[in-house]
Amino acid sequence: MQSIMRIVGTGDINIFLYLNHNMQCRPLDKLMPLGTFLGGSTFTVIISLFLMLFGKGEVRFAAAYGSIALAASFVTGFFLKKLLGRPRPYMAIPSIHKKGDKIWTDFSFPSGHTAAGFSLAINYAMFFPQNAVPLAIAAVFVGVSRIYLGHHYPTDTLAGAIIGTLAAVTVHML
Repeated sequence: MQSIMRIVGTGDINIFLYLNHNMQCRPLDKLMPLGTFLGGSTFTVIISLFLMLFGKGEVRFAAAYGSIALAASFVTGFFLKKLLGRPRPYMAIPSIHKKGDKIWTDFSFPSGHTAAGFSLAINYAMFFPQNAVPLAIAAVFVGVSRIYLGHHYPTDTLAGAIIGTLAAVTVHML
C-alpha cells in the first residue's frame, strides 16, 4: 500500500509541476483567475441565491437543489481538510508559480472551489441536460485553474470533483 501511495504522490507532484510550470503564459495568466472565481464562494453563493429568488419555474427548483448540493460539498470538504491536513503546494514546493495575491491558510485536500463548481455543474446538468457539456467544461476549468495558479494538486481537484458530483447526485436521489 505504501508503494502505491508513493507512486500516486509522485505522479500527483509531476502532473502538478507540468501544469504549473510548462503551461505558464500570459493568456492563461489572465484566464485562469476566472476559473477560480467561478468556483469561489462569492460567485457560487450569489448565483445560487439569485436564481432561487428570481428564477422562474424549474430554474428556481434547480437553484434550490444546487444550493443544498453546494452546502453539502462545502461541509464535506471542510471536514476532510481538517482531518487530512495536506499543505498547499506553495507551502510544500519551493519552486512553483503561485498566481494571485490571496494566501490561503487552510489545507489543500480537497479543493473546495472544484467541489463547488462540480456540485453546481452536475446539479444543473441533471435539470438541463442540453447544457451538460458546457457545464462540465466550466467545472473542469475551475479545477485546472486551481492547479495552474499553484493552490492545489491534481488529486485535490479530483477529490473536489468527486465530492461535488456525489453531493449533487445525492441531493437528487433524496
